[in-house]
This record gives sequence, structure tokens and C-alpha cells, in this order.
Amino acid sequence: MQFESSMFVAACWKRAPFLRLTVPFMAGISIQYNAPLPALSLYILILAAFAALLFIRLLPVAYRYHYSWASGIPVFILLYGSGAMLLVSAGIGQTDRDVSAWPDSTQYWLAKVEEPLQEKPRSRKTLLTVTAVYAQGRWSTSGGRLLAYFSKDSLSAGLMYGSVVLLSKRPVKITNSGNPGAFDYRQYCAAQQLYHQVFLKERDYRQLSRPQPRDLTACLLQARDFCLEQLKNRIGKGAEAGMAEALLIGYRQDLDPEVVNAYSNTGIVHIIAISGMHLALLYASLLWLLRWLPSHRAANIVRALLLLTVLWGFALLTGASASVLRAAVMFSGITAGNLLLGRKASTYNMLAASAFVLLCYHPWLVMDAGFQLSYLAVLSILLFYDAIYKLWRLQSWWAKPVWQLTALSLAAQILTLPVSVYYFHQFPVYFLPANLIAVPLSTVVIYGEILLLFLAPFDPLAGWVGTALRWLIYTMNTVVAWLGQLPFALVEGLQWSLLQTGCCYLLITGMAVWLSGRHRRGFWLALSACWIMMGDQAVRHIISRQRRQLIIYNVPGYTAIDCISQGKVQFMGHDSIWKMPAAKQLQAARAAMDVQPGMVADLEQRGRYLCVGRKQLVVLDSILPTSVPVQRLRVNYLLLNGNLNMKMDRVLAWYNADTVIFGGACPPFRIRRWAEACTSSGIPFYNIPEEGAFIMPF
Repeated sequence: MQFESSMFVAACWKRAPFLRLTVPFMAGISIQYNAPLPALSLYILILAAFAALLFIRLLPVAYRYHYSWASGIPVFILLYGSGAMLLVSAGIGQTDRDVSAWPDSTQYWLAKVEEPLQEKPRSRKTLLTVTAVYAQGRWSTSGGRLLAYFSKDSLSAGLMYGSVVLLSKRPVKITNSGNPGAFDYRQYCAAQQLYHQVFLKERDYRQLSRPQPRDLTACLLQARDFCLEQLKNRIGKGAEAGMAEALLIGYRQDLDPEVVNAYSNTGIVHIIAISGMHLALLYASLLWLLRWLPSHRAANIVRALLLLTVLWGFALLTGASASVLRAAVMFSGITAGNLLLGRKASTYNMLAASAFVLLCYHPWLVMDAGFQLSYLAVLSILLFYDAIYKLWRLQSWWAKPVWQLTALSLAAQILTLPVSVYYFHQFPVYFLPANLIAVPLSTVVIYGEILLLFLAPFDPLAGWVGTALRWLIYTMNTVVAWLGQLPFALVEGLQWSLLQTGCCYLLITGMAVWLSGRHRRGFWLALSACWIMMGDQAVRHIISRQRRQLIIYNVPGYTAIDCISQGKVQFMGHDSIWKMPAAKQLQAARAAMDVQPGMVADLEQRGRYLCVGRKQLVVLDSILPTSVPVQRLRVNYLLLNGNLNMKMDRVLAWYNADTVIFGGACPPFRIRRWAEACTSSGIPFYNIPEEGAFIMPF
């Protein structure tokens, strides 16, 4: 049995040459992203690998044959170094070299709108590409990309893709909340080479031109607008129309937040995100429509060109997400192999090849959760679907497809579960019934929407189809929302470390090997991984009980302070925050630190004064009295928060603080004035909006 397992692994390894390329290449990108090496070190590593390959090539044939395994080591190092160098050359994770090169005297920025404006509650969001800057009386070419938020005025309503705007407001760095357990938005933007943002009011910019671009992007946007117009006209403008737009072309701006929350709680959020399932449906439909073409080379070329054109056009139309690109590259390889080369490609090889191609184009995708979940889902289905399906043989015409979908859902969940828990800290209990209901209904809806677009010139028929789709989507949303509200529908607060996530995959591997081949080593691998996970959890629990910290959160508009000691946490600040969306940040931080609400014995609170251990903190969020004390009050930390219209001189006349802290509710312009005053007085300060939450151990 051991011999058969080894032969199977070796055969798969040989049939998937791209797998041997992708693994070290991806490792180089991942490690360089988290633990970067200097470019010079990577050059030396690559040159050393080349030298080793040349040395092995010059050895006698007998030595090369006997030590053939050794030639793989420098190849592995070469691919590893190439992946790391690709990340370095792309500048991902580093500072924005174009933006940082702008001189301080820059007065104007010339930029181009790169995507249609997205409606937000208080602004319109888009992406700008800077082309030139005006500094010291002259224009000079420049580069860099910006996240731009335009106020909802009449001028921004006329902005469109390709518009050229003149900015007079300096962009600021994209900041991160820095709260424990919070999503690292700054790192997420840096992976896409976005480092700065700007909020523009009507007086801060001028639109110079409204061109009518005729490039591919403009054509795709026109096609998207046509689809949106037809769906809104035939289905309506409510939650059903938003779901229809998301299902067909991945347009998510009109989605109802409650609907998105229901799909997320039931573990089927992939339904409303354009993914490989949509391209698989499109690919199967195209093959069925083109089956009338004869089976000779010229017809196969025509069939392949039509398939590739429609696939990539749809992928670009829907925004080219990681999962869509993965499916598009895979189906392109299958099409080229079957129709152009007459060879049936290995699925594992195509999966690895698509990952290799996408990482060469966008190396930051290796850190994208959608990219990881997409590939893990496909790999999980390839590995476990047949084994699960063969557990129960059903021949009934209705039971067989139900069991096939059940086996598919279970198989996809096996390898995606650890990553889902690691990123989202929750597990949907009713994911299986939700998939059994939503997948067939969404498939019918997608085909119905395609039919609706074809029937657009015929008003009566299109109206009937639109009405049917509206009721079908309403039924699907209602059932999913009902499942999400059932007791124990969602297990929240799951906090897995990176070590636990890796051990979970070792556990799955060991169990799969042991159950499939009755290999005893698989059992011991699974048992060892389980013990490591339990040990890591125990260590984290002990650390949480020893944590003694005072945390001032970065929450705009509120004062939020947590005092943590011996696994207990006590809140101080504005109690109204628990009724606002900002409460989720505090709940996520407490879950990440594994603490529970309770009274902290080390904390003494008297009005504005907080005493923890031997350190004192004063919270100043209201105007001080006009009279000045004879002797300044000595404190370790002074927190200024809220819209305090006071000069720093007046504050320092009351308090003698070792460190001044500027809270997240303070206006930026006032923080700048206070920071200048502290710098001139030689007083250390901490800026929470820029540096993140302030953590004070005691």
C-alpha cells in the first residue's frame, strides 16, 4: 500500500510539471512579502543557483545520473529567487516611489479617472492615476495611483472614466486603524500599490475634459451599463435587482447590506461573487451552442476563438477578480489543449499553470483571500469529490443530482475551511442546505438573465421574464435569510493563528492518507498536528491571562478605552458606541485577545483620571475651566479626544504629562497644530489616527 501511494504521488508530480514550478515560485513571493530580503541578496542567490546548475552540467554523465535528484535543488532555488525578485521589481509592499518623489512645494496634480465612480453613503469613490505635477512654477511628468473620494456635488456627478481632473489638495497616506484584530487595510492597499488617498470637495478640483474613450475598457463599460439598464427596467430597483446585477456581471454597488449579511452568515457568499462557477456555466453553454460545428481543424479553430473571446470578455466585464481570472486561464488552457493541440490536459497541471501565469502578472494575488479560496476550492473538489460521492450510491433521478451537489459542497469545504476561519473568524453551520437551495436557484436565475438580455427588444416577453426572475430571486433571498436566522446558524469568534491553520492542513492531509490508503503514518501525522494545535491554543490562552494592557482604540468620533488584566476587560468611554457599527471593531479586538467582559481590579477611575498599576492617564474631551491651577497636575499620559477647540499652551498650563496622545476623534488640522506645539516644547506625543491604537502595558 505504501508503494502504491508513492507511485501515485510520483505519477501526479510528473503529469503536472507546472506544479513543480508553481510551488517554489509561490513560496518565493510569499516569503519575500512577509520577510523581505535585499535585492542584492536575491541576485546573489539566483547567480549561485545558475552556477550550481552549470557545475552539475559539467560533471561526468555517471555522476549526473547517480545524483540526478541534486539538480532539482538549484532549480528550486532559482524559481524561489525569481518569485522574490518579481515582487521586488513590482515594488509591492514598499513605499510609493512615485508619490514620495513629489516635492513639498507641489501645488497641483493632474490625474485621470481610471474607473467609474462608485456611490458611497457620503461620497463617490474612484481610482486616479497621476500623470503630472506642478511645483516651483513648472509642470513635470509623474506617476502613482490614488484612491479618491469626491463629495456628492454637481461637479463630481459629471465625472466618468477617462476624465482628466486638476487637483489642488495634497493626498495623504492611507492609514490603518491599528486596533488589535482589525483588518489591515493599509497592507491590503499596499499589495495593490495604493499608498495615498484624497478627499475632494468642489473647491479642491476642476474637471478639464470629458473625453469619449473608445478603448476596450470603454466598450466593456458600455456593455455593463446596457446590462444594468435592462435589469433595472425589467426587474426593478430593489434588493432583487441588486442581486440580479451581482449574479450576472458582478456589480455589487446596489446590493442590500442585509442580503449580503444573510449570504455571508450561511457560507454562500460565493453565490453573489462572480466566480469559477459562473464561467463554468458559460463555458458549458457555449460548448452546447457550438456543438453543430463539424469536428475538423478549421472548425475547432473557430470554436476555440469564439470560446476564448467570450470567456475573456466576460471575465473583463465582471471586473477580473482572482477567482474569475483563475477560471478563465484554466478554461483557456483546456480549450487550447482540446481544440487546437488535440491533447487532453491534466487538470492538476492546468490548475498550477493558471496560478503560475496569474502570479507572474500580479504577484500580490498570492496574499489575496479570494485567490487562495478559489484555488483551494478547486483543488479540494479534485481531491475529495469522488471519494465522498462513492460513499453513497444513489440511482434515483432526483436523489442522484442532489447527492452530487451535496458531495461537491462537502468536498469544496474541506480545504477552504481553515483559510476561511483564519480570515473571517466564523463558521456557517448551515452551509450545506444553503448551497443545496441557492446553487440551483442562482443557476436558473443566471440563465434567465441571459434570456432577458436576448429578449430586450421584445417588451412583453422581457417583462414576463423580468417578473419571473424578480419572484425567483425574492424566494432565494427569503430562504437564505431564514436559514441565517436559525439558532446556532453561525459560530463566531474563532481565532486561529497561522500555525494552527497550517497544522489544520496537516491534520486534513494525515486523515486523508490514513483513511484512503490505511497508511499508519498518516494517522500519526494527523495526531501530531492535532496536538500542536491544542498546544498553541493553550499557549495563547496563557498569554491572554498574563496580558495587562490599557488600549485606546482608533475609533473616529468616540472615546473607547479597554483595560485588560487576567483575562478580563473593562470598558471606559462613550457607551453609545455599542449601538454603532464601530462596536464591531471592539468586539473583534476582544476576540483576538481572548478576553471576556468583567471588572478589572487594577483599575481605578475618578472622573477624567484613570489609574492602572502605577501609571496615570487623564482623558480630556471637554473644555477646561478658564482658571489655571497654581501647580500643574503630574500625569504619565494625557489623552486629547473630541472636537477640542483649545491651544496646546492652555492644556500644558494644567497638566505636566510625559506623553500626549491625540485620539481618533480629533480633527486632523487641530492635531497638526498640537503636534507642532509639542515638538517645539519637547514633549513626546502619539498620533492615534496615523499610528493606530495606543497600547500601554502596566
